[in-house]
Amino acid sequence: MTVKHIKATAASVTVAAAMAGILAAPSAQAATSAPSAPAAAAAAECGVRAHDGRLWCGNSGSAPTRAEPFHESPITGLLQSTFSYFTCWSPGGLHGGGNTTWYRTVPDWSSDGREGYVPADWVFTPSWFDADPSRYGLRRC
Repeated sequence: MTVKHIKATAASVTVAAAMAGILAAPSAQAATSAPSAPAAAAAAECGVRAHDGRLWCGNSGSAPTRAEPFHESPITGLLQSTFSYFTCWSPGGLHGGGNTTWYRTVPDWSSDGREGYVPADWVFTPSWFDADPSRYGLRRC
């Protein structure tokens, strides 16, 4: 019984350490040009952080943000960083990622100072995450 308990505890510690690594918090701002080695490592990270409920993830630079989660919606800003946070998700128009998930964020440049939507194919989330971001802790907008 003691050996099982030790193995279970070791497995729990290993999982907790792995999750802590995934959800560790680098700075909010990321490089906007060619990433250095630390910036590239940060961009590879992706997950919802328990302390703020935001999705922190790598993303394509120069991503336009839109007023609503549809390609037909006006462009209101530009997400130039390659590692960003996203405050919530919303279903919207079908995009190049083959789904309808869009993430809302604060763009680096904005015409009106408000958050905007980016299609999931511009955010480096896996398809299983995009299928139900709420399941992983990101609130729906």
